[in-house]
Amino acid sequence: MSEQKDLNINERALSLIAHKLRTPLSIINGYAEAIGSQASKEKFSPFTSKALEEIHTQGERMSQLVEKLAAFNQVTTAQKEGFEKQTIALKALIKNCATAAIEQEEDIASASPLEGDSSVKRGTFVEIDCPETLQLTANENMLRLCIQELLVNAIKFNNKMEKVIKVQVANHGDCISLSVRDYGTGIRPQDVTHIFEPFYQVDDDFTGQVNGWGLGLSMVERIVELHHGAVSVVSDRGLGSIFTINFPIL
Repeated sequence: MSEQKDLNINERALSLIAHKLRTPLSIINGYAEAIGSQASKEKFSPFTSKALEEIHTQGERMSQLVEKLAAFNQVTTAQKEGFEKQTIALKALIKNCATAAIEQEEDIASASPLEGDSSVKRGTFVEIDCPETLQLTANENMLRLCIQELLVNAIKFNNKMEKVIKVQVANHGDCISLSVRDYGTGIRPQDVTHIFEPFYQVDDDFTGQVNGWGLGLSMVERIVELHHGAVSVVSDRGLGSIFTINFPIL
């Protein structure tokens, strides 16, 4: 009973934090954008322009983190039979998730311009291998969160200038598998057993500075479990990782 009470308190705390941060962040971001739009008229100094740009960039990043926290709390409190399911065309959904993940990456990249040789090729590419007619019965919002998180994660932990992510989907008769493969840094063996734990983050000295709550993979695992499925990872340091989710065909 005490453990359940603690869980309920934690859920309320996460919900309250996300709710209370949304309003001030929207005000900060709104004013930063409004002031920035006046830059050409006001003739701001280089320092002021840079400061406004940084305020807006960090405000947007914080807003993304707050939305992630809210989504995590919503998913973790969901019951297995307490949400609607729809028939979803997988390839179209994956394409949509890939577009959103790449746009998020481009927003971050634009805030940190590439220094040095401008001829260096830079970009993110998601290759999708999925039958056009393949469908899955699931909660669409949760499945979208799950796939997009795997794609964002694959992009975020890839330190190459040109990032290639491969998504492969297959129907095995009794289940549908979806794998997301990257060719990034990979995950150390000592981290693999912990990456699905809430708030766990791989050390910055291994992956570089990565922003986040450490909630994405925990949320993925919860979504898959809610659909009576399973998630696994295979990773080689320096070669990348393959995350695979399996959903039973109902």
